[in-house]
Amino acid sequence: MIISHAHRFVFFSNPKTGSESLRALLEPYNEVPVRPWRETTLAQPFYPHMPPREALPVFRANGWDWEGYRRITCVRNPYPRLVSLYRMIAEVDGVWKLRARLGLGVPSFARWLAATRPEGRGGGGRSHQRWRRYGTWSAGAWTHDAHGRRLVTDTLRLERLADELPEVLADLGLPRDLSLPHVNARPATDWRGWYDGATHGLVARRYAWDLRNFHYS
Repeated sequence: MIISHAHRFVFFSNPKTGSESLRALLEPYNEVPVRPWRETTLAQPFYPHMPPREALPVFRANGWDWEGYRRITCVRNPYPRLVSLYRMIAEVDGVWKLRARLGLGVPSFARWLAATRPEGRGGGGRSHQRWRRYGTWSAGAWTHDAHGRRLVTDTLRLERLADELPEVLADLGLPRDLSLPHVNARPATDWRGWYDGATHGLVARRYAWDLRNFHYS
């Protein structure tokens, strides 16, 4: 998450959408302490993957004009995004890694996917693993409140970030040719090979809003 009072914008770091790279790019303009979730306090409540619906009441409590800020986030095709999140969990989750070492196996992609949700508890995990919880939220859940009201002004697609980001940067009074770093990137995989008919259909139903509104397939 990035909050710039000088340039009047907020960037919401939506997990597994290339957001860590964009957060690193915008970090020099951040003016508010952003701490790991476990280190947040009432006085400093902001954490990296804080969703817009959590940030809104904090803005109002601080007397900041929510509507006066550009509120920016990223989205990604849910099919490769979910594969990316699953791979990340397999790499970092202590229980999964222990099971793998003991030869007990870990949940298959299909089993894991079925147990996730596109909102609420999302991808599960421990309380501090907000990247895992919000990593399976749909774009609709991330960008809207519980009543369906839109909370962001700009939604950038990871797949077209190189085309969509420069104009937003220019509007904010920032150099439009800032070089985007690659943070937390993993070796590419053919995500199509992870899906069968059942898992493909499950994603199509759960993320129909994303697929329709951002023209994903």
